[in-house]
Amino acid sequence: MSIYPDAPVFTMFADADNLPASMQRRKIITPAFWGNKFSWRKPLLPILPRIIESFDLREYDLILSSSSCVAKGAIKRDGAKHISYVHSPMRYIWDQKHEYLRSVRALPWGETLVETVLEPLRQWDVASAKRVDSFIANSSFVGDRIRRYYQRESTVFTPPIEDRFFATQLVPTNQRDDYFLAFGAWVTYKRFDLAIDACERLGKRLIVAGSGPCERELKSKAGRYTTFVDSPSDADVLRLIANAKALVFPGVEDFGMIPVECVALGTPVIALQRGGLLDSMSPPVTGTWFAEQTVDSVAFALDKFKIEDYEVESLRRHARSFGRESFINKIRAHVESVLGSKV
Repeated sequence: MSIYPDAPVFTMFADADNLPASMQRRKIITPAFWGNKFSWRKPLLPILPRIIESFDLREYDLILSSSSCVAKGAIKRDGAKHISYVHSPMRYIWDQKHEYLRSVRALPWGETLVETVLEPLRQWDVASAKRVDSFIANSSFVGDRIRRYYQRESTVFTPPIEDRFFATQLVPTNQRDDYFLAFGAWVTYKRFDLAIDACERLGKRLIVAGSGPCERELKSKAGRYTTFVDSPSDADVLRLIANAKALVFPGVEDFGMIPVECVALGTPVIALQRGGLLDSMSPPVTGTWFAEQTVDSVAFALDKFKIEDYEVESLRRHARSFGRESFINKIRAHVESVLGSKV
């Protein structure tokens, strides 16, 4: 956004009260027929393609979209260029479809009704990909899905982490507290249950920080070695990461911002060897892998882990390639290559 500070931002939803200061200064355009009044979005899924297509973008030579749903389907004028930064193709209509169907199977005709909605969305998703001149993926993992679903190639630019993670003082390994950390949204696919079960089995202290719909399930699994920090503040997050022995990360992520933020704070990452982390983690510098999404595999990695094997400055040095300036330079160069001139 800071590359083009005067460019308007078109978005389907905006919460004006919670926008960061940098965004509050921007011209933000939402659909004229509802403005900002909708706080619920899932019921609108079937009509989101029509909404993104309703934006009048005819006066613009360049469209940059940030897409995990339908933004890549914006309609440009002839001769304009559209570069779409894809965080993921719509997961609920592709690779995670069955997870979403599971939640409606108990309802009469629930699965049939949802499939009736998903099929035209899949058709639109594939067709609208042809409107994009250049795809950027946030990881090779996402790039593979772009190729599989859209039959298009993409350039991989991993997203940037915030400067505050580099501004925070590093805590030496010999001054770290005696706990592992699991941090993020408390949702099923994060698999924090594996971290809890592994630490309880080994008698290792675990702090689970975040919030989400799986709170009751996760807390029911906790024993004497697991502590929860609900909805931590930004300051709490920095403190928890900077003082942890390591982050335990059992989920499969499209990219995985939290592990990179931990590495920027000198905290190693014990993670499943799958997904977007294959682009961002580099064991043995950044931590260690475990091979399977099982309690046994997580426990084995935890049992072998030694904090003294890691050097906080080396971890931060690795994270600097994911900084904001590097990302901006890559985006600017890519835009210039697509347009064929400097902007």
